[in-house]
Amino acid sequence: MSFPPELLALGILFIFGTIVFLMIRTSRRQKAEQDNQLHQLGFRALESPPPELERRVEELYRPGGDQEVTLWRVYHRRELDQDLYLFDAADTHGESTELGSEVFGLISSQLALPRFSLVTLPDFDRSSLIGGLMDKLLDRVMSYAEKYLQLERIEFPDQPEMDDKVVLFGQDPAAVRELLDRAGLSAIRTGNLPVQIVGSGDFLTVDFSTANSLNQPGQDLASRYQTFIQIARRFME
Repeated sequence: MSFPPELLALGILFIFGTIVFLMIRTSRRQKAEQDNQLHQLGFRALESPPPELERRVEELYRPGGDQEVTLWRVYHRRELDQDLYLFDAADTHGESTELGSEVFGLISSQLALPRFSLVTLPDFDRSSLIGGLMDKLLDRVMSYAEKYLQLERIEFPDQPEMDDKVVLFGQDPAAVRELLDRAGLSAIRTGNLPVQIVGSGDFLTVDFSTANSLNQPGQDLASRYQTFIQIARRFME
């Protein structure tokens, strides 16, 4: 049984339109759920990124480089003398490159951080599939640190086992090691969930989207927020 070409074309358009409609509806439902969770956590959506957040993010991600950092989907919560944020970031210079998705940020007078970046690594077997994915993650981390953060790799010659637990970069290795000794690296690691932590001065960010590159299921938003708060407290003076 054959169908007229016009009918087939209409059928294809109908199917395509249905798929697009379902995707839009799902996206709107997910955003509504996220907005509800953030409202319960005390965050409110901002129409545009505040200048103090933009300035600090740019100082982290474009230290004299050509990158054009754009923030969107920005949420804010004020707590005593601290400003907490959730945002997405991308380098929009040339081809758009995602810098982070649903990144938690903290601006606090209780922070006095040397410039650093670290990624916590989950326990893994290097010969397994996850080991291959970890190699790809490490390549991405190295490229990210060199291109966007312009930091040097800091290793642990006296603690070689730490190189399998974290990838660390900084401008002042001695100051960064002192900071992490005080904060406690073992307390910063979050089990099998890789996390990227970047800090400088009074600004700290925690990005859980690294887990997406390993196809690992992440925590829900409320759990990630609690983990973010626990990590941030470790770095406060």
